[in-house]
Amino acid sequence: MTIPREMTHPPLLRRWTKTGPVKPRLALLVNPFYPKDPNASFGKHVLTPTLALTSIAAATPAHWEIRYWDENLLDGRPPYDPLPAVVGITVHLTFAKRAYALAEWYRRRGSKVVLGGLHVQSCPEECAPHADALAIGDGVQLWPRILADVEAGCLRTRYVAGYTGDFRDEPAPRRSILPRRSFLTTASLMATRGCHNRCGFCYLATEGLRMPYRMRDPEQVAAEFILDRQPYGVFIDNNLGSDREYLRRLCRTLEPLKKIWSAAVTIDVTDDPALVRSMALAGCTGVFVGFESLTDANL
Repeated sequence: MTIPREMTHPPLLRRWTKTGPVKPRLALLVNPFYPKDPNASFGKHVLTPTLALTSIAAATPAHWEIRYWDENLLDGRPPYDPLPAVVGITVHLTFAKRAYALAEWYRRRGSKVVLGGLHVQSCPEECAPHADALAIGDGVQLWPRILADVEAGCLRTRYVAGYTGDFRDEPAPRRSILPRRSFLTTASLMATRGCHNRCGFCYLATEGLRMPYRMRDPEQVAAEFILDRQPYGVFIDNNLGSDREYLRRLCRTLEPLKKIWSAAVTIDVTDDPALVRSMALAGCTGVFVGFESLTDANL
């Protein structure tokens, strides 16, 4: 079987490509390419859009133009005519090298590049040489400050924020920037942040990371689900069942919507059969459960 190159190799970033002029107050948000498993369904790579970038977009000041580009939709390299004044790139370990390559390509042509995401938070010293600025921590808090400093010509190299704000006060993700037909559903949802557990395999156990458990009102979550007009949603919470009483309230709020959804939980949710039934009645059609291998032999 011949595997299409675009599944395993990122779009070429040619050095001699002619670009348009830098357009002030234009920001481009990029989700970098990562190689696809040739033995797996491509659908899992385009199940839902990154909630990080749509949340950042929601925090963008109204006088800035915002664009979104996900290289994993296989539509080619990110746009460059006109050249964005600011390029925001989310960085995970899986595609860190691609993120650095994109950053270098745009910086050489005059864009200011801001890197954020889990890998930046875990390894800022590694990421720093590849960016004009790092966003470490809650990007929704930092993004407006970064853009204001770009406009004022005083961009700093590092911006840091904790996760102490009220989750209820954050704007809903800006899904209008998404190519809706490119995903199985654009309704990626988040009701809670953090988890009461600190499992060794989870990024929440990263040394120095302080992420308190925070919840949004169930009515806010339901309103987002309705507004996106999708029949199926995916909760990307670290552990939607971390607070069982909250999950009960959320289920009661979602049940009248007659929509279906899935979420990540820990296996101990099954200790409460009544809660599992509430999830099913509310439209839950499946859960993702992580198991930690206690010995290498289990692998």
